[in-house]
Amino acid sequence: MRLFSKTLIALSLSALCSGSFIAHATTTSQDAELTQATAQVRNPQDRSAEFAKWVDERLNEYETWREDYTRDLDHKRQQLIDQWGSAQISDATTDVEYSTDSTVRKVVDYQDNTATVSVLVDASMSDEQAKQLLLAQTALPDGETADLNQATLYQQSVKYSGAEEKRETDFVLSQTRAQMNEFDVQAERLVMANIGISDQFIYQRAYIKKLALIDEAKLRIQAIREQYSAKRAELGIPEPERTTSEPTKTVVQSDPVSKREAVSKHASVSKDNAGEKNTAGQQNNNGEQTERQIATVSTQQPETGAQQATASKASAQAAKAAQTQSSQPNEKSQPAAKKIVSYKISLPNNSLTKRAQQYQPIAQQESEKFSVNPALVMAIMHSESAFRPEAKSHVPAFGLMQIVPTTAGHDVNLQVRNIDAPMREAELYQPPVNVETGTAYLHILDSKYLKNIKDEQSRLYCTIAAYNTGAGNVARAFNPDRSTNIRKAATTINQLTPQQVYQQLMTNLPYDETKNYLKKVSARIALYQPQSAL
Repeated sequence: MRLFSKTLIALSLSALCSGSFIAHATTTSQDAELTQATAQVRNPQDRSAEFAKWVDERLNEYETWREDYTRDLDHKRQQLIDQWGSAQISDATTDVEYSTDSTVRKVVDYQDNTATVSVLVDASMSDEQAKQLLLAQTALPDGETADLNQATLYQQSVKYSGAEEKRETDFVLSQTRAQMNEFDVQAERLVMANIGISDQFIYQRAYIKKLALIDEAKLRIQAIREQYSAKRAELGIPEPERTTSEPTKTVVQSDPVSKREAVSKHASVSKDNAGEKNTAGQQNNNGEQTERQIATVSTQQPETGAQQATASKASAQAAKAAQTQSSQPNEKSQPAAKKIVSYKISLPNNSLTKRAQQYQPIAQQESEKFSVNPALVMAIMHSESAFRPEAKSHVPAFGLMQIVPTTAGHDVNLQVRNIDAPMREAELYQPPVNVETGTAYLHILDSKYLKNIKDEQSRLYCTIAAYNTGAGNVARAFNPDRSTNIRKAATTINQLTPQQVYQQLMTNLPYDETKNYLKKVSARIALYQPQSAL
């Protein structure tokens, strides 16, 4: 009977990833593959290992898609850095458009309610010519026309500065933390679903995947640093002074098992009570280690002292060579220096209000259906997407309430729609579906995962944080052993006042992004209460 139930779970999980990572039905080939695999196993331990291996492979399909997405994004950013000195790209609350030749950039920041239009020109172009070229660009990405009467004009040189380089490396760190967070949420979802795989395997897998993200981030950051150094050398720009930091130690001194062996080793471990008791501690130590390790990536010197000296020497030689080439008319000339001329305007004060009013009826309807405060739904839409249904983050998450298809999307599909599969990206761009999904997920958090928290205000704070980082990471903020056991955490939470709960979340949540998220959403709820309704 246990094997039969696992087989049913496996069949439903096969819908997890196919094509671009989404499917709603098991394919014939996957059925045959699973049937053959289950027929070959000879004991419960083998069956557990085989099933764990199968689930791991299905999850890997989505993660391969994420890796491809990140690789494509990095390629796009690399091209923009080459031209502009930095890479501004769209995210959940910012819309960025480039002209076909990438010499005109239009940015609408929906959080700041501003629009900035920039033109990339040769540094030798006169200010008046550049200004006329710029002021011809009045069409904004959202279809509005810029009112230039109040525009602020400014210009800057493309100089591949240390500050620009840091912004690009910070982008990688921020994206990496967000993707690590999703592995935490995914692990908690699988554990709570009780799919028949040991918690130890699930947590260990998430840990290994987070370590892989950290390794990937190091390579991405090194590539950015090398790109900036190469561009500075090409243009004869001196290297900026770098702040020296103390040598960083390897945070993970000894992994429980090697990355390559861990999943297969833990897949072969049968699920027993002793193993389950140690799972939470192992996961919490792993979570602490990975967060400390990602924190060191940005402070690590990209090279050793000797390597750095060699790189500086090479950079100086390249700059000297560039200068020599510029003085020799018969050889290839140094690339022309560039400058960026821009104007910035404030958008109409009612822009956000108009977008909010458009989706308030949907929020009200879904809130009544799932017994959720509509002001909370609106505050989350405000913070997640600034009420933009086409919003897409770099996790990636999609739509008005920024749903990740394989975590919150899958949870709602399974528990509300009886579909054991992730959601499709196209679905999440549809406002009614997106708001229904986000509101349903808030209901799941409030009424299931966090139901043991008695005080409504305390539970609200925890729900907001869990919407961003998962219930397990909320539990870690209250459990002295940093375990992800939310029932244990609820005991502590129930002894605190709501304000104490808020302060402990702000102090102990594992990701700064979640702390900022809790602060923003909590403050914005008041904007959408009935007395302040738009």
